[in-house]
Order: sequence, then structure tokens, then C-alpha cells
Amino acid sequence: MSSVIVTRPDLPEAAFELLRIAFPEDEDDPRTFWPPDSVHALEYKGDKLVAHAGFLERTLHLPDQDIVTAYIEYVAAEPRNSGHGTAVMKALTEEIKRRAYKLAALGTGSHAFYSRLGWKLWRGPTGYRKDGRTYDMPIGENPMVLDFGANINLDDRLDRDWREGDRR
Repeated sequence: MSSVIVTRPDLPEAAFELLRIAFPEDEDDPRTFWPPDSVHALEYKGDKLVAHAGFLERTLHLPDQDIVTAYIEYVAAEPRNSGHGTAVMKALTEEIKRRAYKLAALGTGSHAFYSRLGWKLWRGPTGYRKDGRTYDMPIGENPMVLDFGANINLDDRLDRDWREGDRR
């Protein structure tokens, strides 16, 4: 039997082991990544952790508004294609709704997985802000979003603030 729990960032060591397996190319220690106000969904099958998804707050900048967003990071499941990733994403989505965020976002190369869960690919140009300047993101690195009432236009420009650990 599986169970999903939503928790604060006091993650068990098994969560970091799962993230190391799922993201072997990631050189940063995931323990240092999560701020104190981050939220995590964990799925256990018996006493074994089989999936993780977390979110933290990030402000996304649109032409006419800035939106505090639930930004999803480090979605991992072992084994893959077992329904565990879907379970933690559904639990995290419910928590995002409960906390009344108007927008959720994530960066991924797995568009089909998130599309099945209602996420939309951002079509407009994207970038990031660093040291008072705005930089364009490479084509093909657009985030996906889930709109809970922000009434966004997917063709607008979307920028995020630079954050230590960002690839660009």
C-alpha cells in the first residue's frame, strides 16, 4: 500500500538519496537547496520512499504583473512510470490550491508527463533578471505553468529572478 504525505523541509535522508539517483548530473547538494518555507510531497510504499516533489516560492514577472508562484523542483520517482510521480504531483497541486497560489510553474524536459496533469507550456519569450539586467533564455527552455486564476497569457514575456544554483 502507498501513502503520500505533505511536509516541510525536514526531509529524510532517503529523499536526498532518491534525488541523487534521479538527478545524477546535479553537482549541488540538494540539502542546501530548500528554503525553510518549502513544501514537499513524499510517497512511501510500505516504509520505502518512492517519490518526491517539492515547491518553493518564486516571483515571476509578466508585462503587467508580478506573481508569487509555487515553483516546483526536483520531481523524482523510482521506479519511473509507476504512477508515483503522478501521485506526488497531485498531492502537491492540492497543497498549492489550498494555499491559494494563483500560479504554479516548473522547468522540465518531460512535457508529456506534465501536460497529462493539466500543465501548459509557456509559448512566449522567457528570461531572467540578474544585477539589474534582463537576459533571454535559450529557445526550448520555456517553463510549464498551471494557472489557478492568474489569467495569464502564455504568449507574453515571462521573466524570473536569478537564483543561485540556476543553470543560466
